Amino acid sequence: MLSQERASRLSEVALEHSGADATEVAVTACVQELNRFTGDHPVQNVVRSAARLSVRVHEGGRQGKASTGTLTDEAVKQTVERARAVARLAPAPPEELSPMPGPQQFRLRGEGPLEPDPDATARAVRTVVDACREKECEVAGVHDAVSMLRLLRNSNGLAVCDYDNHAEISVSAFQRDGAGWSGQIAGQASGLDSRQAAGRAAEKALASRDPQTIGPGVYTVVLEPAAVSSLLLFAAYSGFGAQQVQDGSSFLSGKLGEPVLGSNVTISDDVHHPLAVGPVFDGEGLPRERVMLIERGVSTGVVHDQSTARKAGCASTGHAQPQPSAEGPSAGNLVLAPGDADAAELLAGVDKGILVTQFHYTNIVEPTRLTLTGMTRNGTFLIEKGEIAQPLRNLRFTQSLVEALQRVTALGRDGVLSSALFGGHIVVPAVRLDGFRFSSSTDF
Repeated sequence: MLSQERASRLSEVALEHSGADATEVAVTACVQELNRFTGDHPVQNVVRSAARLSVRVHEGGRQGKASTGTLTDEAVKQTVERARAVARLAPAPPEELSPMPGPQQFRLRGEGPLEPDPDATARAVRTVVDACREKECEVAGVHDAVSMLRLLRNSNGLAVCDYDNHAEISVSAFQRDGAGWSGQIAGQASGLDSRQAAGRAAEKALASRDPQTIGPGVYTVVLEPAAVSSLLLFAAYSGFGAQQVQDGSSFLSGKLGEPVLGSNVTISDDVHHPLAVGPVFDGEGLPRERVMLIERGVSTGVVHDQSTARKAGCASTGHAQPQPSAEGPSAGNLVLAPGDADAAELLAGVDKGILVTQFHYTNIVEPTRLTLTGMTRNGTFLIEKGEIAQPLRNLRFTQSLVEALQRVTALGRDGVLSSALFGGHIVVPAVRLDGFRFSSSTDF
């Protein structure tokens, strides 16, 4: 990986060479160790390294940006000149540019870069394969570790650099027509329990054999954390950003300070949660603050960048995208507060319902109610009288997330770090809720 010292020196070259009114230099460097496997052997084993430097300038009230993957002094200077040329040719912006901030106080993670360890990765994959074989299951999965250096400096005195590390294991197990899945995410690979993930996936696969069909309808559901995260992440993309609230496309538009979700639902954005991963500063170089978004069902706040904060008459919360950006701020570290129910208690409250391990192909249909559609996957079960009764074939759902979170009847006591198809990380417990709408059934 590009060292922090080298990244800092390259940023100095850019700042010293630029004669613009204001200059920002961002450097990202990544090392990823990725192993995809199936059966008893890897199908992709990659250690890759990449780095990029971008320069953003303000010149004459206009803005320009350029970037390079060639990290030499000469290439950096040329990038500065290209950014300045873009600014000179750019049309006048529709509103005043947000200033580049000066020095800030940051609570950094204090981590160093992760070093690739192919032997440890091989042992982890071997553990997964052996654990699934013990259950006579076929297996496929991914073991992934990423270390990202992020540096941001500007001509107004801002300077911040930190590492963003995380590791993930995803295991899919199969036996005949049964399929199961389990996954884990941690700040580093040593925090993953490969045997536990494999064992849970295999148990789900065995329990899923000979699935039965259930018709579409409205059911009580128990959603495991992976299923919850693939729904709630859409609120981060399309609901909790101030720009969406201001332009009327958010489910919170016109409802700040009002009850919008169930009284047992509390959601915050907190990059410093003990389980959270991700950068501690935003695309403008401001510290990411903890923001209470929903407190006991009441909308209490949204995340801001400098532009939306200026319109709202408040301060940025440190949730800007890298600038320039038309997307506005977004929540990056959602935390759904846990409840007090264990797994058995979540099931015990269900007379007839459905347990969902995972959703996939989830997508948004209508943003102002957060209406989503998608399918169950890798472990869907009928619940009867508080117990798992039988495996089910997969179902497609069409459901407003806002309405679903108004009908939460219990939350698991343990939050876990989870992710979803389109990326992003979120801390969530399992959830039980009433009135979840499945729109069609499948034959698989």
